Amino acid sequence: MDACIPQDRAPRDFCVKFPEEIRHDSLAGQLWFGAECLAAGSIIMNRELESMAMRPLAKELTRSLEDVRGALRDQALRDLSTYTEKMRDALRHFDVLFAEFELSYVSAMVPVKSPREYYVQQEVTVLFCETVERALDCGYLTQDMIDDYEPALMFTIPRLAIV
Repeated sequence: MDACIPQDRAPRDFCVKFPEEIRHDSLAGQLWFGAECLAAGSIIMNRELESMAMRPLAKELTRSLEDVRGALRDQALRDLSTYTEKMRDALRHFDVLFAEFELSYVSAMVPVKSPREYYVQQEVTVLFCETVERALDCGYLTQDMIDDYEPALMFTIPRLAIV
């Protein structure tokens, strides 16, 4: 995929939300094993609802890999230096499905914040920053209080933000 569709890869920005211990080189292999098991009817231990929800995606992902394999076979019988549009389409489709499955599977296994949760967290952060800036301008807080990590600020900033 890196050689054939380097600019058309599915975005993987969500991976930054994964805990550090999850992000490693063998994650793709573990995900693929999980997809094959789910597609075959297995259930993730203590995650029955999530397993049932991911099963259609896992089946579509495994079918998509078969399409990629077929396209690769056709490509191998032709010119190896160029990539057909069929090959590109198969890889794009597989990449999108794999990225979707990656997010779903890891989210089922470990707590991962949703985009909405990140947005709300960002909004609260901006609100607190604006509150601190305004409190400094109005003289409610001093720069020394902020620099010294004054414990009273832990309670003051959220209260000021509410007001």
